[in-house]
Amino acid sequence: MTAGLDSIYHNSSHLYLFDTLPRVQQELLTCVDENPGIRYRELLRMTNSSNGVLSYHINRLEKMELLNVERRSRITRIFPRNISTDIAGLIGFLRNQTSHEIIKLLYDKGPISQQEIMRYTRKAASTISWHIKKLMQDNIVCTIDKNTIYHGGIDVEIQLQHKKVNLYDLINRNIVNGLIYKTNNYIDRSINNYSEIMDSY
Repeated sequence: MTAGLDSIYHNSSHLYLFDTLPRVQQELLTCVDENPGIRYRELLRMTNSSNGVLSYHINRLEKMELLNVERRSRITRIFPRNISTDIAGLIGFLRNQTSHEIIKLLYDKGPISQQEIMRYTRKAASTISWHIKKLMQDNIVCTIDKNTIYHGGIDVEIQLQHKKVNLYDLINRNIVNGLIYKTNNYIDRSINNYSEIMDSY
């Protein structure tokens, strides 16, 4: 068992200690500890379990309060018990490639405009808008209204027109700072079709 798991389970007040659990549940806890925010479908692949078996053991561990399960309309993510709701939400976004790119860009260069995000990520406007909307709904990203008379790389044409644009930035840089580089290994597998993109949140 990892040091992280040891601190979570052996130092908790729960009656169910890690060593007393069935082997399959120990393996699940270890996998979740090493991949916080892992999607249910990823866990199915990694453990080579059937849907019924995995669902049963996840429910058992959730009832024992040994892990947290975040259920959304199109996705289920599993987290170690000691991760707060705010951090769990951020990790969920950091596991998505496009959201990870946006958050890292805002961390490194924010506040910046959507045009700049599109240029750096090479993603379509509709894709960036969709991800930013989700990040704002979860209070990870906010908008800052400024006139475009500032030095930051916005198109000269927009600057000369003195149009008002939205600049995007992170709400809590400290939380992002603790996670942005630690989650590089946790990004979900590449998603190749539209239905899976819509299923990624």
